Amino acid sequence: MKGIFAKIYAWLLLVCMLAGLGAVAAFAWSDAHNLIQSVVGAAAAFVLAPAFHELGHVIFATANSLQTVYCKFFCFRYYRREGKPRFGFANPFAPDETQVLPMSSEDMQQRAYAYAIGGLAVEGAFLFVLITACAVCWCLGATAYVAVAMLPYVAYHFLLNLLPVEYPSGKTDALVAKGIVKDAPAEQTLLNVMRIHGELQSGKTFSEMEEGWYFSAPQLAEDEPLYVAILDARYSYYVEREEYEKAFDCLKRIRAAGEYLSEQEILSLERNLAYLCLIGGNDEVLKTAAKNSEEYWRSDDVAVKRTLAVYMQKCGETERAQALIAQATVLLEKESIPGLRRHEVLLLSRIK
Repeated sequence: MKGIFAKIYAWLLLVCMLAGLGAVAAFAWSDAHNLIQSVVGAAAAFVLAPAFHELGHVIFATANSLQTVYCKFFCFRYYRREGKPRFGFANPFAPDETQVLPMSSEDMQQRAYAYAIGGLAVEGAFLFVLITACAVCWCLGATAYVAVAMLPYVAYHFLLNLLPVEYPSGKTDALVAKGIVKDAPAEQTLLNVMRIHGELQSGKTFSEMEEGWYFSAPQLAEDEPLYVAILDARYSYYVEREEYEKAFDCLKRIRAAGEYLSEQEILSLERNLAYLCLIGGNDEVLKTAAKNSEEYWRSDDVAVKRTLAVYMQKCGETERAQALIAQATVLLEKESIPGLRRHEVLLLSRIK
């Protein structure tokens, strides 16, 4: 469900949450100690609700052999760089999210479903504990103002994700889980992309995988997040098979969706365009791609080094090309995904 129903539902939950906070404040207003506890509880809820939700995704992902590569809640984030875990701060107003990579491709539908509902399961358990604590205190003739003040926002955050609806910010976990069960087009593509990454983890390259994973799911709209992901995977599949016209067609379709691309996706697109242009001799498109991301071409990225090596080889600068290949080979030692490492080794071996 999306559109007017999702908006009404979200606004109704917001009104109920504000009313709940107002009721707590009204009861605690006459006692400074109770009021302080209420403020602490309400503030804690804004951190703990998304924290338990994302923790649920992490727990269920780990239990299903999905590696967490990024997790953000409130103003905190966890991410992996060069195979190592890192921690840092994030924009508190940016959407909370968890990103994972499969370690294998088996039973992907079941594992993806478990990951999708993990946030709701753990946050729901946290909400249940809060309600139980409040009920026990009430039965004992006391009021746990910290717990009571946490209830409105925790309930709001949980219920906001509980129904299978789509908000302007994206789909709820319940809608993703429903799509996985019902084989919705977007979720079919999601499963295929996850299977591809799972096989990369096992050491296979793009061209060694099942062809159906690239083409079996229905075509997605350009504004779907997975539209670019599956086209990028097809691009790598075609490049390995040296079907460069089909690879270029994938990049043209990604380029046509420019308004929906992230900055990193744009840089990756330009790099891949430059690589294909060097192979195909399309100098005009090559100049445009190089001009738009001059800083990127100076970065320590394997694909960047490989593209520059092809350029130097085309210019007759064999020694400089070999030096760039050597630099790319050293950088590959940090690549933690075996299939991606083999993919780059294959492409580097073609530079002659």
